Amino acid sequence: MLDAGDPAPDFDLDGTDGETTGAYRLSAAAGRAPVLVAFYAADFEPRCRAYLEALRDTDWADLTDAIAVFGVAPGTMDDHRQFATALDAPFPLLVDHPGVDGQFGVRRSDGSTRRAAFLVDRRCRVRFAWADPEPDRDAAVAPDIGPIRSAIARH
Repeated sequence: MLDAGDPAPDFDLDGTDGETTGAYRLSAAAGRAPVLVAFYAADFEPRCRAYLEALRDTDWADLTDAIAVFGVAPGTMDDHRQFATALDAPFPLLVDHPGVDGQFGVRRSDGSTRRAAFLVDRRCRVRFAWADPEPDRDAAVAPDIGPIRSAIARH
């Protein structure tokens, strides 16, 4: 898994906010504001849903002047669109077809994606890395994202 100080692999991924679809490039977004790249395993999986709801419910303006949030997971655009709509997500969900999860070091040996988050700065360097401390827990309980919020408030 990438760690603070590592260069973040740039990516171009298709995504949706539930209404529109488009292409998203990490370096372009990071050039405007820090980016939180939030990996999750699957749309509609209970713990992933709770994780993304916790990110959705975060008052980012209390933590920083500007930030972009990207949810990244394998799947299809149709599934991501339905999930983004069900979540009322204020950030896009990106389809990870080329294996960006592997480049960030969060692909598991079984091919699934670990819930993890990376704060990427304007130079496309990882400033903070976090992984769900209970990756095998399936309950619909959100993982503790307090460390993510704290890292964003510090940067």
